Order: sequence, then structure tokens, then C-alpha cells
Amino acid sequence: QPHGSLPRIGKEGLKKLYDWVWGYKILKDASKAIALTKIEAEQYKKMGVDEDKIEIVPNGIDLSEYENLPEKGEFRKRYRMKDDEKIILYLGRIHKIKGPDLLARAFAELSKEIDNVKLVIAGPDDGYLPSLKKLVADLKISDKVLFTGPLYGEEKLRAYVDADVYVLPSVYETFPNTILEACVCGTPVVITNRCGIADFVDGKVGYVIEYDKDQLRDVIIKVLSNEGLKKRFGEEGRRLVKEEFGWDKVVKKVEEVYMGCL
Repeated sequence: QPHGSLPRIGKEGLKKLYDWVWGYKILKDASKAIALTKIEAEQYKKMGVDEDKIEIVPNGIDLSEYENLPEKGEFRKRYRMKDDEKIILYLGRIHKIKGPDLLARAFAELSKEIDNVKLVIAGPDDGYLPSLKKLVADLKISDKVLFTGPLYGEEKLRAYVDADVYVLPSVYETFPNTILEACVCGTPVVITNRCGIADFVDGKVGYVIEYDKDQLRDVIIKVLSNEGLKKRFGEEGRRLVKEEFGWDKVVKKVEEVYMGCL
């Protein structure tokens, strides 16, 4: 189970060498190959894995961690944000492959159309934070962007609960667990079609767009401007995650794959 490491994205030369020395042999000798998504299943096929060996089993989350969510407003209070201020949340590694620069550019435009809106960027620096902060300054939106650093545990849940929309504009993503986390907290999501979890999201719990600034701007505005839509996406997100992505159900699927190899 490669968890997104099949394609040669970044350091292509080293990955190609690895594939020729070990990777192809590992795939050839495997009784089963577990893919997180349909996209990863197709990547297996391109690497020469027979279709009948491939099983799709998604990521899961521990639902017990989300049984008692924080009250709304705690995150806003912690960071002195207004009650009527719309919150756009990005939570993840601060790395260019995650697309935070695209989000900053889209936000710079939508903030001219929507009053009282804040972009919250939360997560550890993975080498791109200085560049992102410079971009935010160059776009003249520093007063509307909050960098919190990494958020964990209860503080992370507070961010999800208070956010009006969670955005993950990645250049490439296999199966981001943050989407499941946002959904189970009742927060609508917006992602690019380069995320493997797009089928789960599209039109059900949020929107899937191309990697495009204008599309990103427009769908965020659409979500922020429609309370009924936000509520529907939030309720459906909670329901779907609880029904399909709890660890108990995911582990059962993995066990079935292993038993099928006996």
C-alpha cells in the first residue's frame, strides 16, 4: 500500500532508480495491491499491476475523536475574530505542492467582493512559509490573513468547527485526511480535481475545481454566500464520514484483503 508514492512527482531521477531496482519487483511479487482511490488504482495499472490484484480501500479516521466537538466561537475568541467574519481555512503542511499560493491569489480577489472575511492558514512550515508570507504581503492582504502555525488536538477541532469553508487547492494529493476531518466537523470543503478524493467531495460535501484561481475564487464565494448550501454540505459531510470512513469499517476492508490472500 504506497499511500501516494507510486508516481514520480519531484526527484524523478531518484524515484525512477528506485522503481527499476526495487519498486517494480515489489509490485510484481505482491499478492494484492491496496489503492486509496480510483486514481491510485490507475497508477498501479500504469506500473504494470494486474487489475485483479488491485483493491481500493480508503483512509479512515477515529470517529471517537469527533464525538464531542468544541462549541462554535471558541476559535474566533482565541484569535479575536468578529462573530460575523467569514473564515476560510487551510490546514496542512505549508508546501507549494499544497497550493497555498493559489489560495492566496484567489483570496486577494474575493476579499474585494466580500466584507468581513479572513483567511486562516494553519500548519507546519515545510519550506514554503517565507515565500507565502511575502506573496501575502505583495498582494496587500496581510491584515486579512492569519498564520496560526501548527494546530493539534482540541485547537485543530476549534478551527474546523468555526470555519465557513475548508480549502485544499493541491497540485497533487492522493487521499488527504484533512478532508474527512473537516467534513465530520460539519465544514464544507473545496478541493482541486488533482486530489484523489474528488469523487467523494464533488457536489456532495463541497466542490471540486480545476487548478485555477478564478474557479477557486468563484466557488468559495458561492459557498460563503449561501447558508443553506453550507448547511447541506455540512450535514452530508458528517453523515458520509460516519457511515463510510470510520476506522472500524476501513480496518474490516483491509482484513478482508489479507484474508483473500490466504
